[in-house]
Amino acid sequence: MAKVNRGLGLGLDALLKVNVSDESKPETNDESNVIAGFVELSIEKIFPNPNQPRKNFIEESIESLSQSIKNFGILQPITVAKKGEVYEIIAGERRYRAAKLAGLEKIPVIIKDLSQKEKMEISLVENIQRENLNPIEEGLAYLTLIETYTITQEELSGRLGKSRTAITNTLRLLNLNPQIQKWLIESKITPGHARSVLSIEDKNQHVSFADYIIQNNLSVRETEQLAKKWPPVHHQKPKKQTSLRELELQKAEEKLAEKIQTKVSIAGSSIKGKIQIEYFSQEELERILELMGVVL
Repeated sequence: MAKVNRGLGLGLDALLKVNVSDESKPETNDESNVIAGFVELSIEKIFPNPNQPRKNFIEESIESLSQSIKNFGILQPITVAKKGEVYEIIAGERRYRAAKLAGLEKIPVIIKDLSQKEKMEISLVENIQRENLNPIEEGLAYLTLIETYTITQEELSGRLGKSRTAITNTLRLLNLNPQIQKWLIESKITPGHARSVLSIEDKNQHVSFADYIIQNNLSVRETEQLAKKWPPVHHQKPKKQTSLRELELQKAEEKLAEKIQTKVSIAGSSIKGKIQIEYFSQEELERILELMGVVL
């Protein structure tokens, strides 16, 4: 098996429990052969999972893997589940595609008996460990698990070994304009840039702001600062010199925002003022309150 990323909690090996039981092995026949604990199946009996989180496969990468398979074979079996007379891929669709391209008639597999929820979890974990999903695919996979199986972000966090903050931030990306999602998928902007776009209240400004980020090659920090004053006001009066007090408040804003991972605004004088903390979901509100030691 591939080395497991221990930053992902259970990990793929723990979810799969890779030792195949005797009950999960099909009888040896013309279509399959048991080899070293794995099963060799006809590739014509194997099909992709329609609920696979990953939707985009890079053609050049598949071709490169296909050439490697021609030379060395498939070094790691794919994982499948029996579905009627055929088998559905749980983990390893990229290897399956490359094997078909290489012209293989049979490929080694591990057969597992899993629920639909377990299939999706394993497929998601595999793709996260291999960093195969773009941020939008990852967000859609989280959303599918949450809505289909009625689980909370906290439960999903425990299952996948991801922080609840990371899951919340990834889900927020699904609120982006489709054009901005496309730019994110194409890596023209990062999730950090995208979160700054979402912090702008006027949604009509989102696309123009994201385009400005791309055209000017802004860093995430530069984008965060610009988002606070977007859209730009033309023909402004000469800006007065920033006072030491204003600089201190701005620095405090940045530190607090970094600490609680959301947009923060501080306004006021040395006598009085206000701190405004933004949240974008009930889950995020609960997270912020937890950080402050507030229990509902």
